[in-house]
Amino acid sequence: MTQVRSIKKNLINAISAVFGFFIIIVFTFVDVSVDNWVQEQFELEIQEQAGQFKTITNIQAFADAISSDKDYAYYQIWKNDDVIYRSASLSDYPNINLLHKKLPLNSYQIVDITLPNREVGKAFLYSYLAKPKDQKPTPIYLTIYASTTGLDKVTGILDILLIGSFLLSMIIMRVVAKVIVNKGLNPLVNLNDQIKLFNYQKQQRQNHSFTFEENTPSYIEVDLIRNELNNFLETNRNMVDNEKRITSDIAHEIKTPIAEIITLTEVHQRFPDDERLAKTFTSDILQISNRMKVIVENLLLLQRTSHSLSIYKVPIEITTLLSTVIHDLNFKYDDIKQCVVLNNTLQQPIIADEFCLKTIITNLLDNALFYSVPSTAIDIVINDDTQHVMFTITNQSPVNYSEQEVNKLVQPLFQHDDSRSNNDRYGLGLSIVDNICKINEYELSISQLTNGEFQVLVKIPKKNCSE
Repeated sequence: MTQVRSIKKNLINAISAVFGFFIIIVFTFVDVSVDNWVQEQFELEIQEQAGQFKTITNIQAFADAISSDKDYAYYQIWKNDDVIYRSASLSDYPNINLLHKKLPLNSYQIVDITLPNREVGKAFLYSYLAKPKDQKPTPIYLTIYASTTGLDKVTGILDILLIGSFLLSMIIMRVVAKVIVNKGLNPLVNLNDQIKLFNYQKQQRQNHSFTFEENTPSYIEVDLIRNELNNFLETNRNMVDNEKRITSDIAHEIKTPIAEIITLTEVHQRFPDDERLAKTFTSDILQISNRMKVIVENLLLLQRTSHSLSIYKVPIEITTLLSTVIHDLNFKYDDIKQCVVLNNTLQQPIIADEFCLKTIITNLLDNALFYSVPSTAIDIVINDDTQHVMFTITNQSPVNYSEQEVNKLVQPLFQHDDSRSNNDRYGLGLSIVDNICKINEYELSISQLTNGEFQVLVKIPKKNCSE
């Protein structure tokens, strides 16, 4: 089962994820910066307090200076390797000595340690050269243990505040993202409402396209969808109308010969002894049946070329193929060889499907011969340029077509004669040619020139000819 997704939820989650990522980076940077700053301030305070000892020249004064400072829990002073003072807080731990390292003079070191009372803290190791009056300078080593419990509490509170601020920011940002997305998707919601209204109006036969009220804001994305929907509806409506017309025309074409057969049969049954009817009855039925057969075959060919048609391209000598077509049409037009004037400038064969090319030439030449002014020439010009092989048929037409009628000539079963008085023409030839050209990616152009000549041009891309 396909999982149903929500554009709205995806947008909200995407916006939340992107901004959440940046918020995490900012808050992490702030948290690290604040922790480092607090740590630096703690260490600077220890350094400032320890730096005060450099001004004390009397070793005994250490006790008074440090005992007055309540910031440190434990401290110890060495003169070389001899302990000269221990803080009173170490009296509870007589066997414990603080960390002692002989650092270079006037240097210090801060390390993480565990205090005698098991608390976590830091050790400040400091060495300097004391210069008592009238005495030889003496190296002094000072170690101060400071608890970081208070520092950890402060940083912990800051971390909690930052985490809370982050969660609150995410909640606020998600609410804002939801409002923005909902507002941004309102045009699509309105479009959906228009579709619902359109379906209702369509049932009521009140509307045929999507339109918006005058005061409705216009959005490029929604307008594109609306225009495509209207184009689809227009195309679909034209297709439905065309199918209705084709269905009606097919029924009319089939109904006429069927009615003729029924009429002839009824008359022959009513007057079985009439020699005039009996003499022509069989040939009349055969002629009507053949006409029905031609109609059905053309309709099947139209259907075949409308969907799928197997194409097998081979080299074709256009002159030879044209001679075959002229020979096939000779039974319909006795003067075809005198009427057709060929002008072929091609120097090489055409690579194309023989059935498709022959069907195109046969239908175009048949139409040109049938609809041209009697005893006028049918000009066939075959030439090429850098991109196309061009096949042009021109005939003198007795009918002046409007531009709208010319565009409708490729519609199935369309005839300029609305009465359909001619039983040999069905309006399928150009439709079949148009379908074959589309399948083969040929360009079909139909026009009537200013001098009344009717011209059909088929352009065959050379890229197709070289495949």
